[in-house]
Amino acid sequence: MKTRSMVAAVAATGAIAGVGVAVAPAAMADSICGSGYTQYWSKNINAGDGTFAGTVKLFDSPNNSKCVYFTVSSGTKGSAGWGHSINIEPRGGGTAHHDAGNYNSYAGPLWLSAPTCVHVWGSVYGPAPDKLFSYDDNSLCH
Repeated sequence: MKTRSMVAAVAATGAIAGVGVAVAPAAMADSICGSGYTQYWSKNINAGDGTFAGTVKLFDSPNNSKCVYFTVSSGTKGSAGWGHSINIEPRGGGTAHHDAGNYNSYAGPLWLSAPTCVHVWGSVYGPAPDKLFSYDDNSLCH
């Protein structure tokens, strides 16, 4: 009887660890960069064998700070031997920021102060043929 009351009290307050863990990743997916950022570009990426690898997302803030990260799909998790990289630099050159590893959730986020255009590139590598991606077009100007 006492155990049931405790379980009910914990459930009512939302303090069950499993509930928080299950909800948090989806709820936080587009807040990884922090507050004040607005997504203005994204691109789905496939691995070299065509497996959906994840999505590159690019954000901007009112002070011209850019943020980019790569969400990892369930089919290309680092725990299954896949690796991921993401890079960003001002269009036309400058200091690049990068992150690489065997991730299960996302590579990045990376932040860059850039007035308008950026170059984003990266890769998915592992059990299948590697896939390189690079974007430096007008859709990356904001």
